Amino acid sequence: MIVPTTLAMLLANAGLLHSQTVQRLAPGFNALELQGTSAQGNNCQVGNIQPQYTITLEQDFGSLNFSLQSAGQSALIIEPLNSTGEPVASGRQCVLATAPGQTVEAPGYWEEGTYKIYIVDSTGGQSYTLSISQ
Repeated sequence: MIVPTTLAMLLANAGLLHSQTVQRLAPGFNALELQGTSAQGNNCQVGNIQPQYTITLEQDFGSLNFSLQSAGQSALIIEPLNSTGEPVASGRQCVLATAPGQTVEAPGYWEEGTYKIYIVDSTGGQSYTLSISQ
């Protein structure tokens, strides 16, 4: 049907329809480039914002890099979940850009598990590319 598709496109463009991408990663995966628009948020606070992505690491990664490029002054927030799917606040990582257009990175050792990924900035609607590589 044309009407529901058109309506969905309008809602998505207005930022009212949130989709969430789930990625499962195992060692040896091909680097990912995920594109979207940022949510409106305040620094490292996620509040009622829905994550843009859920990433499940099938094994520990000795070296994994999350790299965010955005036109805005964005924050990359990575929040681990416990075995019941609840956020583990003490494990949350937040990397803030100090200037518009600055690339932010979160490299390092990452344990097996599930993580919610949020990309936010003060105005929202900023285009970004999130790269995940080994």
